[in-house]
Amino acid sequence: MSRETNPLEIVGLGFCCQDDLLLLSEIPPPEGRATVLRRDRQGGGMVATAMVAAARLGARAGFIGRVGDDPAGTQLREEFGAYGVDISRLVTVPGARTHITVVLVDSRTGARSFLAQRGTAGEPAANELDQAYVAQARYLHLADAGAAAVQAARWVKAAGGEVCFDGTHFHPAVFGLLPWIDYLIVSRFFASEYAAHRAGRRLGRAAQAFAAVHESGPPIEHGDAGDSGSGKEAPTGVHGSSPPVEHGPGAEDVELLQGEQLLATAERLREHGPPVVVVTEGEHGCWCASAEGTFHVPSFAVAPVVDTTGAGDVFHGAFLVGRARGWDLLRSLRLASAAAALKCRALGGRAGIPSLDEALALAGLDR
Repeated sequence: MSRETNPLEIVGLGFCCQDDLLLLSEIPPPEGRATVLRRDRQGGGMVATAMVAAARLGARAGFIGRVGDDPAGTQLREEFGAYGVDISRLVTVPGARTHITVVLVDSRTGARSFLAQRGTAGEPAANELDQAYVAQARYLHLADAGAAAVQAARWVKAAGGEVCFDGTHFHPAVFGLLPWIDYLIVSRFFASEYAAHRAGRRLGRAAQAFAAVHESGPPIEHGDAGDSGSGKEAPTGVHGSSPPVEHGPGAEDVELLQGEQLLATAERLREHGPPVVVVTEGEHGCWCASAEGTFHVPSFAVAPVVDTTGAGDVFHGAFLVGRARGWDLLRSLRLASAAAALKCRALGGRAGIPSLDEALALAGLDR
C-alpha cells in the first residue's frame, strides 16, 4: 500500500473506548442525588477522537486499534464509519470486551468524573502493525510511548512523514519517543510535571498512577479530554493507556506553571528532539516554541459550554488538518483552538465537532 494508491493524510495509533455520557444537575457527593438532564453514547479515546475530528474537518484519516466483538465494539466501528475514518486496521478481538467509561458531567461547572469498566481487547503490539499502512501516512498521531508507537514513528519518519504526540501527564517513558516526534503538543500539567522532574523532584500522583497501570495491566483510560482552549480542561494521560486521575487535574505536589513559564518549558522540551513544542493552557490559549519563533495563540470563547470531553483530542486532530493543508504553525493552531472551543457546545467528545467552515469562521480564517 502506498501514498499513491491509498493516500491517507493522517493515521492514528492508539486506544479507543465507548463513552456513556450523563449530563447531571450536579455530581452528587456520597449518598447524594442528582437529576440526569441528558445522556448520550459516543466513541472515545484520545487518538481515536482526534482522527474523527480530522475526518470531520475534511482530511483522509485512518485509525489503528483494537476493540472487542461485543456491542460496544460494533458501535465504535459503525461510528468511525459514519465519520469517514478508515478502520481497515482496527482489529476486532474475538471474545474480548471493549473498554467502557461512564462520564459524569456537572451541568453547572462542566466538571467531570469517570467510571471505568476495564476492557480486555488491549492495544496493538509492534509486531502486529502493517508497515505499509503506517508508513503511507503523511502524519502519524500518537498518545502512547510504547514499543508499537516507537516502531510506527520510525517507519513514518523513514518514509518522509511527520509524527505528532498528545501528552497530558508526564512520565519519563516518553523520552524514548521524543527523538521521533515533530509536534509535541502537551498540556500545562505535562509541562509542569516535566519541569518538576527536571528539577529533581519526584513524579506527581498523575504520573505515578500512570506508571502503576503501565507496569501492572492493560489500559483503563477513557482517553477523552485534554486542554479545550475554551476555558475548561480535564486530565487524560501521557499514554492512552493511563488511568483517569480521580483527584483532579495535575498532581497536587507539582506547582502548575503558567504564562511565559510554559513557553520557557516548551523551549526546554525542544532540547529532547521535537522541533515544535506546543503547551496548551486552557482559557489562556497555547504557547508554541519552534524554529519559526516563539508565540502565543489566544483561546476562543463559545457559549454555552456544555462539556469539555474530547476537546483536547479535537485540538490535535484539527492542528494536523491544518498542517496537511500546508498551513503554517500559527494558522494551524488557530484552527485547532477554534475547533476545540466549538466542540464544547455539545455533550461528548464527538457530537460537537464543527465543520471546517464553522471552525474557520470562529478563528477568523479563510480557506
